[in-house]
This record gives sequence, C-alpha cells and structure tokens, in this order.
Amino acid sequence: MRNLTGTCFALAAAALLALLLLSPVPAAAQGCSGIHRVEQAFPTAGPEETRWIVCWLPMKGPGLVITGAFFRKTPTSPWIRVLWDARVAEIFVPYHVPNQNDRFFDVGFGFDWVRLTATECLNGTLLGAGPHHNDICKLVRDRGLAWMDYASARRGEELVLWGAIGADNYNYITEWTFRDDGVIEGRVGSTAEVLPGAETTNHTHDVTWRLDLDINGFANDSVDLMSHNVAGLNESDTVTNVASEAGLTWDPQHFHSLFIHDANLKNGQNHTTMYDLMPMRYGNQRHQETYSGNDLWVTLFNPTELRPRRLPSYINPPQNVHNADVVVWYTSAAHHFVRDEDEKETLLMWVGFMLKPHDLFDSTPLYP
Repeated sequence: MRNLTGTCFALAAAALLALLLLSPVPAAAQGCSGIHRVEQAFPTAGPEETRWIVCWLPMKGPGLVITGAFFRKTPTSPWIRVLWDARVAEIFVPYHVPNQNDRFFDVGFGFDWVRLTATECLNGTLLGAGPHHNDICKLVRDRGLAWMDYASARRGEELVLWGAIGADNYNYITEWTFRDDGVIEGRVGSTAEVLPGAETTNHTHDVTWRLDLDINGFANDSVDLMSHNVAGLNESDTVTNVASEAGLTWDPQHFHSLFIHDANLKNGQNHTTMYDLMPMRYGNQRHQETYSGNDLWVTLFNPTELRPRRLPSYINPPQNVHNADVVVWYTSAAHHFVRDEDEKETLLMWVGFMLKPHDLFDSTPLYP
C-alpha cells in the first residue's frame, strides 16, 4: 500500500477532501513545482475547454519520467489523475550475430542526458536547471484535424515534452504528448550511429514502458483485455477482466488493447471511465529472454519492481489485480534493417503507444 500522501491523504481525510474540491489544482500536483510542473490549457487562444497538469523528473537511464498527470475535461469539472509514474523501463538491443552476446540493456547502463539547443527545440521552450538545464524541450502545437464533417471541422492542439539520452553511439528521444482531448501518447525514437564494428549488422530496439496508471487515484483500478473476433460473417467484441497478474500477447488480428478503469469513476451518462492502452507498433519481439515472450504485462504495484527482465518473477505467484493498485507494462520493438541511408547517421525510428480516453467525456469533446 502506498504512503498516504498527496492525493491518497486527501482521499483519506474528509476535511481535506472538502478543501481539495475547492482548490484550483489537485493537491498531489502541488508537490511538483517550478520547472518540474507544466500546466497547459486548451485551446491556447479563446475560452478554456480542457487543461493538463504534468509533473516530470529527469533520471539517468529512463530519461524523461512523468511523475504525475492530471486532466480536467471542462473548467468546472474535477481534476482526474491519470498517471502516477510513467517511464521507459528498458531499451533492449539484441544484434543479429549468431552465438555472440551482443545484447545490450541500455536503460540499465544509466546513461545521462543530451543537452539540447534552441535549434533542436525550435518553436519550443527549453526546461531544466542545474546539471540538467536545457535537457527538456516543451512544445505546444497544432496537431491537425480533431474531427471533420463536410463543411465543419475542428483542429486540435497538444503539449509535448521530450528529451534525449546519450547511450554511447545511440541517442534515444523520449517523447510524451498530452492532447487537448485527453489522449496521452508515449514514443521513443532511436537515432545517431550504428554500433561501431557492427555497422551492417541488423538489430532491434525493444522499448518497454512501465505505466503506473492511477485512474482517479491508486485504489480500485482494474484492467480488461479487449478483443475483436471474426468468424465468417459474424463479428463480436469481448472484454475480459485480467483478474490476476499475467503476461499477455498482443494479437493484431484481434485488435488487442487494455482498458484501465476505476470502479467508482463514471461520466455524465453513468458509463465507466477508462483509458485504453492502444499499441502502435511494427511487430512482436521474441528473443531467448523470457520476458520478451509477452508484449503486455499487468502487475500489482510494487515500487521495487522496475526491471522488465524480472517480470516473470514479479508475477510468481500471481497476485490479485482486480480493484487494486495496478501497473501495466508494454513493449514495442523497432527492427533496424540497416541500409545505406544509415551510413553517417541513423534516421529516427519511432515506436510507441496511445492512451485513449473511453467514456471520460459525456459526448464529443472539442465540439463544435
């Protein structure tokens, strides 16, 4: 069980909860301040519709870690905590060299940040202080069409925080996006130089995220597996609760995704509010390392469980994760089939995911 501080303490103390409901910001977000707290209202011009508060920290190894994310769907709505802690837990790089141990776990090496310049953060704001000054780029930008219906349309906006880790020959760009419609996107891009001495050797970059979603607080969260099924002319969708800790396989033929939801949070139509973890990927990584046999894992929160390689041991024996404090792990791999265009510098290759609201709003957001 977590320390009853911030949001947890507020939920436990009725008097403080009453004050919290009158506060313009959630109590837990008051713990992050200065450069480590970013607040953004949307749209950037005109009356406010939605707003994010994002807390972040720079860490060697994982890079840009989100230590809290709160969303408000209208200026009069209560704040909803979405993320407690979201980070890149590992970047595994196995090279296709038979019978050799060219297999690198880059986050585990604890590599440091790459300092950014105004050119790299074009049209943005550089954040950071002390040894980490100018390590993070903050962007607020147009994200294109939100919706379109013949003569009517609406463009959307987004807040982006990104930074880079210098992993010897590679740079890894860690990017977190918070959209005006409540969507969160996480991406990692691999770039810089191919491993010296292995310039023509193909390999993969397998990125594993550890996502501690606390939908409306850490208690009473559950995870469901959504599957789309086709049998001839018959199609159906099934939603199955993940009752115990488990590793799951992502199947593109079934459009697999995970619904993370709180037992007590509903929208104005009395529908359960969820965040849908939607993979954005090229393929499934499968290596001799046991954890790579699954693309998704669901575990009970434990602050000491941070290494994807140990996931099989984390769920042995499996514990209950229904109406509990859950953590979701997701791995996405980029297969780098080396080409002449990578001779001097490897062009960015991205992998990532989307956390999409499901029944958070009562109707179409950003409308009309």
